[in-house]
Amino acid sequence: MREPLTYAIAHGAAQAALEAARAEGVRISVAVASRGGIVKVLLSDDGVGPMGIETARRKAYTAAVTGMPTSRFAQFAASPAMAAASPQQVDPLLLPAPGGLPISVDDGEVIGGVAVGGADGETDERIAAAALASIKDLLA
Repeated sequence: MREPLTYAIAHGAAQAALEAARAEGVRISVAVASRGGIVKVLLSDDGVGPMGIETARRKAYTAAVTGMPTSRFAQFAASPAMAAASPQQVDPLLLPAPGGLPISVDDGEVIGGVAVGGADGETDERIAAAALASIKDLLA
């Protein structure tokens, strides 16, 4: 098993997300969580309310513990097969909303999750992808 997600990598991803959002003129919160869903870094731009902060935190958790993008998790959670037992009933911290991505090393092992809250789902996911791309070379 690989070393856990380092603070330096987590902070770099969060800072990259904040900068990408500012370049687009949006205010967001970004959370980076360890593989177990523990938040390592949470940054929130000026003017972001509690909902943006909480959604970033829960999306990072969801991406980290499920190992899948939260947009895909949302499709899974909404599928007819899950109608009888929603995943959120098992773990109420899971958030089926776009904007969170797992952080994986080159062998595919998931070591965390990065997520954005505060904009619309498409924008949140695009900014999370920019954050992930910014740390790609550090994940070898």
